[in-house]
Amino acid sequence: MEYWLKVFFIDNQEVKLENTLKHFISDDLEVLEITTSDQVLIVPMRQIKYIACDSKIFQQT
Repeated sequence: MEYWLKVFFIDNQEVKLENTLKHFISDDLEVLEITTSDQVLIVPMRQIKYIACDSKIFQQT
């Protein structure tokens, strides 16, 4: 399933990815890894202010 993910940086720039397949924070909490249908992005956590994503990826129980 593809979903949108928006990353807001500490310098007030933002990036919106429309075709995200998965995203996760590394075990050492140093980087955010984002996999899209055409690329893999690795962003240092210290550069991120916050992250927003499509709520449809969280299933209701």
